[in-house]
Amino acid sequence: MNATAVAHVVAILLIIVGVVMILCSGVSLAYQDPLPSLYALLMSGLFTLLVGTVVRAFTRRPLDLNWRDGMGIATFGWTTVVLFGALPFIFSGTIRDVTAAIFESVSGFTTTGASVLSDLESIPKGILLWRATTHFLGGMGILVLCVAILPLIGVGGMQLYRAEVAGPSKDRLTPRIASTAKLLWGVYMLLNLLATLMLRLGGMTWFDAICHSFAAVATGGFSTRSASIAAYNSSYIEVVMIVFMFLGATNFALHYAALRGDVRRFFKDPELRLFLGIITVACAIVTLNIWHRVYPSFWSALRNGVFATASLFTTTGFGTGDFGEWPATSKVVLLLGMVLGGCVGSTAGAIKQMRIMVALKRILLRVKIFIYPQASIRVKAGGQPVDDDIVTNILTYVVLYLVAMVIATILMTLFLPDILSAMSSVIATMGGVGPGFGLVGPTKNYACIPSAGKIILMLCMLLGRLEFFSIMALFYPSFWKR
Repeated sequence: MNATAVAHVVAILLIIVGVVMILCSGVSLAYQDPLPSLYALLMSGLFTLLVGTVVRAFTRRPLDLNWRDGMGIATFGWTTVVLFGALPFIFSGTIRDVTAAIFESVSGFTTTGASVLSDLESIPKGILLWRATTHFLGGMGILVLCVAILPLIGVGGMQLYRAEVAGPSKDRLTPRIASTAKLLWGVYMLLNLLATLMLRLGGMTWFDAICHSFAAVATGGFSTRSASIAAYNSSYIEVVMIVFMFLGATNFALHYAALRGDVRRFFKDPELRLFLGIITVACAIVTLNIWHRVYPSFWSALRNGVFATASLFTTTGFGTGDFGEWPATSKVVLLLGMVLGGCVGSTAGAIKQMRIMVALKRILLRVKIFIYPQASIRVKAGGQPVDDDIVTNILTYVVLYLVAMVIATILMTLFLPDILSAMSSVIATMGGVGPGFGLVGPTKNYACIPSAGKIILMLCMLLGRLEFFSIMALFYPSFWKR
């Protein structure tokens, strides 16, 4: 790995983060926030900008990045940014515990939405905007990761698509990736703009509309209200949020194709159809399960059931009701959604629908081969055969994900008193969902978990978001060789 090149790119990321912090301090000034929060954002921004500028100056040279450098940038870039991203929380006194502040930052940049904060209405506007902006920056970072890094290590990402913005096929990080990333930035910005305008039309303030659009498109879940979306009690706002949570959890290559006029590709995509089918069935099950048992009217059951299902299956984590108190059947369905997640090439977390589809097809294929030993059959996605190496990597990833989930759950039982709280905290953080069940349910937060438990969950967030392989590669000596 070329450490100098990696440090140079990480420095650029810090410069971007520092500039954004300074912009947030301007909003803090406009809303006449208390001086500690204004100074915290300004000083944090200037310090981050200074560090990034100095490192960039000392590492400035022609870049020739390969896949090792890409994984190094993904891992060290994310970890460095989340550490600096915690500074405004600490310096403003919003979160006094350092571990908790880093937890909030990791949760924001990984678009998880697990929080240690309560009484959000009392938090200064500048800090709330910075908190929401971590979702915005993290969501775009995830898309670039999907395009630039993951296809190179073959974990079943964008290489499964034949769209015009498909990822690279060579070992080098080519200029095509830069143009692809710019296209995704354009789509991402457009969705955020549309979400902001539509939420403003629904009665949100401009501030709330911007913060919630950042969270919805990035499938993050941070709100400016303690009661989350329930605070607005608006069917219109809930529908808008569902639409943009779903769009955020959909492969952005399909959005680009649709914007270019190829709408048929959007609706013919096998992964998206699977995603829609699973969500539809899950909504029906949850709605019927909570009707009469939780909500006396069918409309209330439908409204709350559909929103919760869409929110958790897209790994966003917004809430309009306390689904932690719903019947066991609904909890099982929602937990399943937290594990499955959205589509590849999206801002959603968890395993992803394409991987689930390929894994299931592989299982069925092995059954067919058992029945017909002489048959020559290959796994197909979208009518095209999938390379055996990619299938193997996908199966490896799914098994690795589940094993890590079990190990982390066992560890979390040391810090939480019941298995539901421990298991759901791991599933929710590894899948980028946010709220779980029990002590980490939608009406509670993660503040009750000791620092050691928060560290485990932070690792879950990073592992889930960086897709395991980027972090695991660091432990191989050959990775560090030039």
